[in-house]
Amino acid sequence: MINNITDIEVSIVVPMYNAESTISSALDSVLKQTYQGPLEVIIVNDGSIDQSEQVVKDYIRHNTSKNVIINLINQENSGVSSARNAGIKQAKGEWVALLDSDDVWLPLKLEKQMDEIKKNADISFIGCNRNGEIYPYFDKKEEKLFTLNAKQLLIKWYPQTSTVLMSSKVLHDNKFDERRKYGEDGDLWLRILESYKIYVLNQDLVITGGGKRHFGESGLSANLSKMFSGELLNLRDALMRKQISFMDFAFLWPYMYLKYVRRIIITKVLKRA
Repeated sequence: MINNITDIEVSIVVPMYNAESTISSALDSVLKQTYQGPLEVIIVNDGSIDQSEQVVKDYIRHNTSKNVIINLINQENSGVSSARNAGIKQAKGEWVALLDSDDVWLPLKLEKQMDEIKKNADISFIGCNRNGEIYPYFDKKEEKLFTLNAKQLLIKWYPQTSTVLMSSKVLHDNKFDERRKYGEDGDLWLRILESYKIYVLNQDLVITGGGKRHFGESGLSANLSKMFSGELLNLRDALMRKQISFMDFAFLWPYMYLKYVRRIIITKVLKRA
């Protein structure tokens, strides 16, 4: 049982906008975690105009968990980065996990990641796989735990936001850029990488978007051109910070363009099917 707010080990930040049909499933997945440490869930209602707020209030009222407390913050609609930052600002835990309101964690998610953290004092940031996806490059598919450098992040944006658990110290000087609507997670990962390692636990522990494809389906990811623009901005910034060489930049720009064209083709083909 949580006796004091200082007992919190992990804070879970959930940005929410018009998520009345999915937020309960996201919260259920937190309550079903096998990890037994004290948790706080901070839901940031980003100006929802549906019944999301009421759904959460009802959920809080009926929460009987002895090791999970749930708090709701309301703000005017300001975007997902603003909502995440507002939740991070209020987080009391030594560790901060991110969970989008339409995603769910599998029961072992936190336990598996915390086990790795306890075994390796070097870990301040750790993600995992989602939707059966495995990082496919640089012979990492068979590794249980691996790190990614800036070039590898730019080749494939990894790990996905709802898989990430990071130390609160990482977030002292690093926040989501609230001016950005696309590629904001990759931008933050790259900036974090300047001071910390990006670890990935090679296990499938999260379901995002109901298992849907991560582009061209719905929400922000449906705007492929904006996604592409966000990725190019991250590429430029990585070059300016000297995280990659100009040779890397010259390779990655056409690579990203070809990936963008591929997404367009896949989306159009599947819409016709």
